[in-house]
Amino acid sequence: MTFLRSRGGFIGAAMLLALVLTACTGGPTEPSWGDISVLDNNLILAFSGTILQLNPDDGTPINLYDTEGNVRTDPETNAPRRWEISLGATMRFYHAPLVVSEETLLVASYDRKLFQIERDAARIENTVGVDLPGHVVADVLQANGLLYVPLSEKDLLALNEDDFSQRWRFTTTRGVWAAPLLLNGVLYLTSMDHFIYAIDAESGEEIWRVDTGGAIPSAPLLYNNSLYVGTFGREIVQVSLNGRIIARYSTADWVWGTPVIANNILYTGDLVGNVYALELTNAGFTELWRHQVTTRAIRPTPVVYEDRLIVASRDNFVYWLNRNTGDTIVRQDVRGEVMAEMLLLEPAEGLNITQPMLFVNTMARENLLFAFPADGNGEALWKYPR
Repeated sequence: MTFLRSRGGFIGAAMLLALVLTACTGGPTEPSWGDISVLDNNLILAFSGTILQLNPDDGTPINLYDTEGNVRTDPETNAPRRWEISLGATMRFYHAPLVVSEETLLVASYDRKLFQIERDAARIENTVGVDLPGHVVADVLQANGLLYVPLSEKDLLALNEDDFSQRWRFTTTRGVWAAPLLLNGVLYLTSMDHFIYAIDAESGEEIWRVDTGGAIPSAPLLYNNSLYVGTFGREIVQVSLNGRIIARYSTADWVWGTPVIANNILYTGDLVGNVYALELTNAGFTELWRHQVTTRAIRPTPVVYEDRLIVASRDNFVYWLNRNTGDTIVRQDVRGEVMAEMLLLEPAEGLNITQPMLFVNTMARENLLFAFPADGNGEALWKYPR
């Protein structure tokens, strides 16, 4: 595995080491993190072998309703039935389901399975699932009648959406840990083999590839006709849409999460707790500031909210930083390591929240999900489990 290197101050946790060591043989294993997204104006949370919906305002589980609007009840206990699916501890979901139609959701399991879910009934259509030729730790991308499935051992699979038959398979030499980016009929795919690939989305034919010099565990970010990635080669790399490396910036350590860009400034964190603010110029990257915010890994993509930058760490804390200086304004204890992406929601029609909120998913089952005011001021609004 060419991306592994001896380095001072290694992350230290056996779990994260296992994630990297299994890049060649199947990707992350338990303990896993979950994923949160929005479905029907509610939160949908996937963790281990469970998927459920929660009210974003207070964290209460969403009930199932029949066609007449009545709450469905359990025939034995008469208790309200929740919108919840549980496939047990043998299944592991790293991402929330994908909406493929008004009636159907689709979710890929780490355990080489693809499941269809009846959206209204919260029921797996085929509990055996559709077999996949590899493990999945990334989102599945749906477009133009195809499902693009990244395999964490190696390769990108394109399946026909109607019957899940294989349309094509694109070969990489190491794992694919992130969904491809689709733009104008071209898939931009990152891999742990150091390459960014441009692939014809219909045929699966390679258009170009570029070696970034380090394993790329996250999806590329598109900004002003350039791709930006963080690598395990301790770099942020800017690549043109025709496969030319435009600029590089050296970080102190591995970069796992996808960067975020706001007002022409790129923000990212690394796996020893540094946070960076880089201005994008014609000459490349200009460092505005860098701060050692924590001594533990920062994996998720930072979140920009007004004048604040929010980062989450494996030290059990979420930090709200001043975007101009990098100074810590607020930190909140979530009592669990944070590896999953955070979710920022603002009030909108149909969404049952009255203020901007930040949702943070931890790896601690007893502190699985927190909701905070988006500015970080004040106590947590709620926690699940309650």
